[in-house]
Amino acid sequence: MPGRTHSTYSKQMTNDITMRVLSVLIENPYPMTISEICEKDICLTGITSQKITRSLTRLCEAGLIMKSKSKSKNRMVYVDAAALEKQGFDLDKVVC
Repeated sequence: MPGRTHSTYSKQMTNDITMRVLSVLIENPYPMTISEICEKDICLTGITSQKITRSLTRLCEAGLIMKSKSKSKNRMVYVDAAALEKQGFDLDKVVC
C-alpha cells in the first residue's frame, strides 16, 4: 500500500491563489488565457498551470466566471461573469 501523499499547496495558499486569479479577471473585462492571467499578477508566475486551472474550475462552478474556447487563440479563455453581464450577455444562456 503506497504512503499518503500531501498537497504541495496549503489550503490557505490555495485560497490565496483563487482570490488572486479572481481579482485579475475582475480587473480585465476581456477574456484571458491562463498564461495571460499569470502575466497580470507577479505572485501567480511561479504557480503551475494545473493549479490555476483547478482554481478557475472552482470559480466557474461557483458561477463567478465563465469559460469558453477561443477560436483565434485555440485555447480556453476565462472572463468575469459580471463583465459579461455589463456587456449585455444573458448569463442564463451562457454555458460554463
